[in-house]
Amino acid sequence: MLRCGLCGNPCQCLICAAYGSDTMKPLSSRLERKLRRLSAVLPVLLGALAVTGLLGLAAWLARPYLPQAFGDFMAELARDDFESRRLAIKAWFDAWGAVAAWVFLGVQFLQVVVAPIPGQVTGMVGGFVFGFWQGLALNVVGNAVGSLTAMLLTRFFGEKIMRPFVPRRIQERFDAAMHRGGLNNFFMLFLLPGTPKDSICFMAGLTRFPIWRLLLVNTLGRLPGLMVLTFTGAAIDGNLLAVKLVFGAGLLLALVAWLFDEELKERLARFTG
Repeated sequence: MLRCGLCGNPCQCLICAAYGSDTMKPLSSRLERKLRRLSAVLPVLLGALAVTGLLGLAAWLARPYLPQAFGDFMAELARDDFESRRLAIKAWFDAWGAVAAWVFLGVQFLQVVVAPIPGQVTGMVGGFVFGFWQGLALNVVGNAVGSLTAMLLTRFFGEKIMRPFVPRRIQERFDAAMHRGGLNNFFMLFLLPGTPKDSICFMAGLTRFPIWRLLLVNTLGRLPGLMVLTFTGAAIDGNLLAVKLVFGAGLLLALVAWLFDEELKERLARFTG
């Protein structure tokens, strides 16, 4: 049991728990340790980026075989002027009427599984087309269904579906990172902004963890970023200052979560058993 930093008696309060842990260590040493750990998984991130690029290329080559409606959506995304692009995309979804939400779920699903569209774009689209709450719900569900599909594909078809895209060495590094840190490392990969989350889902399907746990951690890790993107989209024609503040707050929270991931991992481990 920890002893109080003030009186020396046994204590279990949060302040003394932080005092007795490495939470109070200088941020410089903590940051140095984090950077070393990040460099250890850098090949995994590079491999996932390569998968994203190859899947995007495959989707681009498959454009003639995709539904015409999806091709029209991609054409709207390619507009040069941001405001005209935003209005055109909103009009495109509005034209679907009562099934617009289902169409958006399909776009989010394809964004995860086929990766022809950056997830940051569709996250914001959900906000400015459907508003914050409905957009957030659709973003979460669409990403969850797409992530589940990606994991199940590699879980059932095995390495042969990934081998053309990911060298065995990269997959082995990913497996080693998951073995050392378990679902905690998986959670941090999804919490941090900018990581190739969709491709990581494919690699995660080859691990030993139950699919339902992978999906739960994936969804929890994506949630903060999806909230920021959806809010940004919902407010993009309103208060731009609020958009900048939320974006900045999201990046700050991600940085804090990265620096203090040990504490988050402990809580996540207790939550997931």
